[in-house]
Amino acid sequence: MLTRKFWQKTYDVIKQAAHMESVSTIAESQQQTAALNIDQSFQQAIEHHQAGRLQDAERLYRAILQVQPDHIDTCINLEALEIQNKLVALFTEGRFTEATILTQTMTEQFPLNGFGWMMSGMLFRKMGQSTDALAYAQKGAALSPNYAAAHYNLGNIFVELGRMDEAEASFRQALRAKPDYTEANNNLGCILKNLHRLEEAEVCYRRTLQLKPDFAEAYNNLGVILNDMGRINEAEACYQRALQLKPDYAEAHNNLGLSLHKLCRLTEAEANFRRALQLKPDCAEMYGNLGCVLKDQGRLDESLACLQQQTMLAPGDSTTLHLIASLTGNNTERAPVQYVESVFDGYANNFDTHLQQTLKYEAPERLVEFVVQHLVPTAEKWTVLDLGCGTGLVGMAIAPFTQQLVGVDLSTRMLEKAHARNVYQRLERLDLLTMMQGEKALYYDAIFAADVFVYLGKLDEIICAIKRLLRPGGVFAFTVEDLVVLRNEEDSQSVQREYQLENTGRYTHSVSYLTKLAFDNGFQPKKMIATQIRMEFGEPVNGYLVLWQS
Repeated sequence: MLTRKFWQKTYDVIKQAAHMESVSTIAESQQQTAALNIDQSFQQAIEHHQAGRLQDAERLYRAILQVQPDHIDTCINLEALEIQNKLVALFTEGRFTEATILTQTMTEQFPLNGFGWMMSGMLFRKMGQSTDALAYAQKGAALSPNYAAAHYNLGNIFVELGRMDEAEASFRQALRAKPDYTEANNNLGCILKNLHRLEEAEVCYRRTLQLKPDFAEAYNNLGVILNDMGRINEAEACYQRALQLKPDYAEAHNNLGLSLHKLCRLTEAEANFRRALQLKPDCAEMYGNLGCVLKDQGRLDESLACLQQQTMLAPGDSTTLHLIASLTGNNTERAPVQYVESVFDGYANNFDTHLQQTLKYEAPERLVEFVVQHLVPTAEKWTVLDLGCGTGLVGMAIAPFTQQLVGVDLSTRMLEKAHARNVYQRLERLDLLTMMQGEKALYYDAIFAADVFVYLGKLDEIICAIKRLLRPGGVFAFTVEDLVVLRNEEDSQSVQREYQLENTGRYTHSVSYLTKLAFDNGFQPKKMIATQIRMEFGEPVNGYLVLWQS
């Protein structure tokens, strides 16, 4: 018979065994938990590392090594991180040669780490080798899809290479990785401005300023697009704020001067251009801007000196040479294409408002009245060509009478505005003569040229081309500014001027020249009314509304 003592001893053995098994199970569980925590911490560290949050990554790597000093992957990544930190220090200190050597070491030792490739791209870009930089930056961004800085730097390289659509995509990827990335928001705004998507650019700049309210460059950039959108007073406020934050900001002084010039506050504009030049005395553009505001104040000698300085700093610029010609009596045959494009591309967004409200410009409506009164169409509605169509003011007035309305202009941004009116069946971006030479003869019932010949002096070829395109009985309606004939010219036929490049940069034409052109090309003059074409700085600009019939 088993005694009580036996059973007690047996129970104690079983209890001890159960206790040992429990201790073993707990130990195993703790080891598994520790391993799990290390794995989780390592993955978190990698996420921080790949996203460029290097301090957070380093903290986790070091915490892992305190628990498990022989964690090989952590040791490797921490070594890579230490090289990254050294690279950043070398780049920041301008020690580019040493940084280049270290990036080569990093890409060899850690080929799957995007940072080394990104830094290689940044160094090539710093040396002005954007084409070489591109491949490295693309590889860095591909290896680090969540690293905002990699996509931001790639975007900057695309900008320098003129690949704006790809730059936009890179900046947007940077913002997906880091929505509060101030510089990426600002640069995306710049891209959208260059792509003429001004409303979207405004959103980006305002977002930038929410993130960084003391960002003077963002205020300046916002001012530029507001100015382009015709919101001149808002633009002025932005430039003023930029200058409060950064008083020696040359570009903001220059841009403020441009807005003040548009607002006809010429003395204030001059002061800002002069301050901009004090800060940046080798800037050709600023000399040109100062020259233009001096010209509009009637200070022609000072204006000429500024424009001549501009062309010394930027030789061969056709716009500057045209303005110099206008101030020196050099009677060129036409304004350069570059000049016309730049004037109207910069004018497109507030063209209609400025022309109709500020300049009191009514030529399109009056020319259409002439045509309606004198043209007897062979068809129910007319086929019409609008030369220098601009934003489509003539098109809007004549559209109810047309079956086919064609417009041509040199300015891309003007044509965008004309297209938005949805009244033209065809729009062409070409030089007028080139466009007409490609059109069928005897095709049009009416041709318009409102405020076009002010950019053309010699009209012989243009008038000949217009005559070729008009059907018999068709009409040509146009405006010119009046060339004032001096008394000595009235007495001497030999010195009469046909046209003149004025100091405004525009051309005037004489009545005798127009009469000769009509006669030589078989036109019958129907109407020629002296009128005020527009107001300019408070003074009337006189000219003629003209109607000829083929």
